Amino acid sequence: MASLEKKTSVDIRKSPLWLALFPGFLAFLIYLPAAWFDFISLDDNLYILDNPEIKLGISWEGVKWAFTTLYTTNWHPLTWLSLLAEYQFFGLNPAGYHIVGLALHALNTVLLFLTVGALTGKRWRSLAVAALFAVHPLNIESVVWIAERKNLLSTLFWILTIWSYARSVRRPGLGRYLETVLLFALGLMAKPMAVSLPFILLLLDYWPLQRFSFDGIFAGNLERTRRVRMALQLFIEKLPFFVISLFSVLITIYAAKTGGAAKSLLAFPLPARLGNAFLSYFNYLKMLLNPVDIAIYYPYPSVISFGSALAAFLLLAIVTGVVIFKGKKYGYLTAGWFWYLLTLLPVIGIIQVGRQAMANRYAYIPFIGIFVIIVWGIGDVSRRFSRFKAAGVFAIILLIGYFSLLSTLELKNWTDSRAAYTQALRVTKNNHIAALGIGNIMLSEGNLPLAEKHYREALRIRPDYELAHYNLGLTLLGQKKMKEAEASFRETLKYDPAFIKAAEKLNYLLLKERKLNEEKGYR
Repeated sequence: MASLEKKTSVDIRKSPLWLALFPGFLAFLIYLPAAWFDFISLDDNLYILDNPEIKLGISWEGVKWAFTTLYTTNWHPLTWLSLLAEYQFFGLNPAGYHIVGLALHALNTVLLFLTVGALTGKRWRSLAVAALFAVHPLNIESVVWIAERKNLLSTLFWILTIWSYARSVRRPGLGRYLETVLLFALGLMAKPMAVSLPFILLLLDYWPLQRFSFDGIFAGNLERTRRVRMALQLFIEKLPFFVISLFSVLITIYAAKTGGAAKSLLAFPLPARLGNAFLSYFNYLKMLLNPVDIAIYYPYPSVISFGSALAAFLLLAIVTGVVIFKGKKYGYLTAGWFWYLLTLLPVIGIIQVGRQAMANRYAYIPFIGIFVIIVWGIGDVSRRFSRFKAAGVFAIILLIGYFSLLSTLELKNWTDSRAAYTQALRVTKNNHIAALGIGNIMLSEGNLPLAEKHYREALRIRPDYELAHYNLGLTLLGQKKMKEAEASFRETLKYDPAFIKAAEKLNYLLLKERKLNEEKGYR
């Protein structure tokens, strides 16, 4: 078994400070304009603006609430603790939240450089991976959208877990092992997407740690027995991680059921979910290479083409086959590709939570695997054909510059709610969330006819959208269209009988109508 100490050619801890900080500085430079951005009414209202509990701050009641609430259909106490602390310092000033998000992303990039370097011993390649991660446009959502604080925090502890794991492999000990388990648990307490990390640790045992190899597994009985025993030992080593993951999955399912987020399972049948999953795996890769026209919300397609889904599945299967075949020689292909597949699996939509087809934030961790493939692939080609070495370096720099430019251009679409929703309407079709969002802005500005138009568009796309029915009712009420408003509130209660505000508005209208009828009868 090759140890990590023998494997590494460079001690990453001896890298100059400026080198370690460079990807963080790059991230800070790209995202600095976000410090002047506003809240976005999609989910930022749930997490902060309309959440009375956030005012508890870091107090005993606040901490108790963070660990016991399933609000927003999630159990992520670490995320709540972060937002409670931020509210205590910044109140409702969005600048403070954005600066914290920017700082966390910059920290994640620095830690990614150190961790990939600790795993592989490749200083410059690790720097390139971290730089690509720092500037890729799909990461804008995780950094700029305050509601996605959970994604940044979860990734922070994800990277720290792998860093700690690399240390424990280098110098095994109970203390370091328990440290790794604790960091993993903290990651799950920020966002349950980290449930796939135990599989990733097994993947890292194959490459780059080389604690296990499939070579010789089909050889004689003695060698095969040794390989199987080695694999079993590595799996047993991960058992506490799998147990914690299972607990996180169970509590996430419970939270989704109690909060109603699991209703989307009934809205989309299994064949549609599978088809969308294959298409999403393919579409994320397209967006990695050509990250333009990105949006805050991608609606589920009304019709999923069987031919397109099948083509995506076949392409994924072919790539996977090639990776397995070539991975014996180029281990980073296997590690990077299966990192991508496995980390996306919890959010790919087979178990659908919500109505989005895909989301930029879901690529925050998975793209790291593809960045490793790109950087190591270019590095290997450059090393094999020495005359192309300068071209390989130039290609990486060009890619970093390309992503940096696109991120700078795309940031303008996240300045506030209007910008985010307008962009979503421009680049997507049948987007009921964006239509509702623009309608809400028009309603707040007193432009009732235009608000009505957008709410009706949202209902054309999704007739059972109870919030659009309710807001349409408010708009009609403001225009003195009492009968139409009454009908809208009835539709709201039809789809959500527990919508208290709709019931109050309907009762108000019914009492007013009854009073008018009584007055007419008296006359």
